[in-house]
Amino acid sequence: MKKLLLMMAVTAIGLSLVACGEKPNVENNPQQEVTSNTESVNNSVNETKVASSSAGTLKLGRSDIAVTVNGTKVPMPYKLKDLESAGIPSDETRDGKELAAGDFFSANIYLDENEDYVLIPAYYNKADSAVSIMDAEAEEITMTTYADEPVDQGVSILGVSFGMTRSELFKLLGNPVSNDGSYFEWHIELSDMNYEGTLSIYVTGDSDDAGVSQVNLNVFPK
Repeated sequence: MKKLLLMMAVTAIGLSLVACGEKPNVENNPQQEVTSNTESVNNSVNETKVASSSAGTLKLGRSDIAVTVNGTKVPMPYKLKDLESAGIPSDETRDGKELAAGDFFSANIYLDENEDYVLIPAYYNKADSAVSIMDAEAEEITMTTYADEPVDQGVSILGVSFGMTRSELFKLLGNPVSNDGSYFEWHIELSDMNYEGTLSIYVTGDSDDAGVSQVNLNVFPK
C-alpha cells in the first residue's frame, strides 16, 4: 500500500513538471549520497513567518523557498548533498548515480526507520550532458506520510511540518486561495526572481486540529 501511495505522489510530481513546460523522462533510478554547504537558522520550524496576502498569495524571496532540516535551511535547488549534510538520512545506493540530459529523477528519501515519512525532491536535468545525482537540481519538493496521526520529523517546507494543525497552518500562511476542508493551496510569487508557483497541503481531516500529512512546493519560471 505504501509503494502504491508513493507512486501516486511521484506521478503527481511528474505531471506538474510537464504542466510547467518540462518534458521529463521518468526513470526508476535508486537514490544517491550527498554532502555540502547549508545555511544554519536559529528559528525553530514553527516560528518561521511567511509573508502572505488575504488573496492567498505568498510573496517570498528565493532564500525563503527552502527546506529546513533539524534547524538547518537548505535552499532551492535542494541538492541531495546539501540535504544529507543537513541531516537527511544517507543512502549508499545513490553512490555514483547520474542523470542523463533530459532525465527526471524523483528521490524518495525516507525520514524514519518504518519508512512512513518521505521527502521527495524532483530532479530534472536541463543540461546537455549528464550530471551526478548529488549535484542535480530540483524546483519542486514534496514531503508526505502514510501515518494516520502525523508527527513532526524535524523537517519542514516553508515552516510547515508534519502534524502541524490546520489552525496553526492558517496562522502561519494566512488564508489559502483554494480550500476544500482538507486540501489547501497558496499561490507563490518570488520577489527576487521571475518565478511563481504553488504550495499545496493536505491535512488528515476538516477539523481545526487535523494534522498536516503532505506538503508540495513547486516553483517555475513565469
